[in-house]
Amino acid sequence: VKCAEQYYPEKLNQLSTCRSPQQMFGSLLKTHYAKGQGLERKDIFVVSVMPCTAKKFEARRPEFTTAGVRDVDAVLTTQELARMIKSAGIVFDELEEESFDSPFGLGTGAGVIYGASGGVATAVVREASHILGKKRVTDVELQPVAELPGVRAAEIEIDGRKARLAVVSGLGNARRMIAAMDRGEAAYDIVEV
Repeated sequence: VKCAEQYYPEKLNQLSTCRSPQQMFGSLLKTHYAKGQGLERKDIFVVSVMPCTAKKFEARRPEFTTAGVRDVDAVLTTQELARMIKSAGIVFDELEEESFDSPFGLGTGAGVIYGASGGVATAVVREASHILGKKRVTDVELQPVAELPGVRAAEIEIDGRKARLAVVSGLGNARRMIAAMDRGEAAYDIVEV
């Protein structure tokens, strides 16, 4: 969003209004989970672990704050967490197994893949195919696009209509893809960055 605001303001109306998985989960923890536990928003400290440093800026956006309390309080990159684990001398093979936290129970397959690269686009296509075609698309095979490094794409058919989706890794690759689309060299209906 920040990249689009700074460099592609003419494309802002094409962005999804959905929050990222990080922000959705933080918001849910501080509302529904907090209520169920008898806590206030301010009593829960949410730390997100993400591979992208842009998530640090995202968590600080004013629209992700309610009554002066951020939905996500802190973001660690995966590299930062790895350094913390190493400096603490934690060896995973020596830890006892335990089940993971599941504050909201089990989710759908689309919800499970939502946070992975390509998961948003795949979840959108699955749901759209179910709504429009009454037959849910379950396999979306993203293939590398030779002319666009860092881009994987797929073409699917929903109720006789073709849809092209792409998943872009990194803002540099996203900029190259936007330029290719602006020149008419590439066309996609759904793009996930």
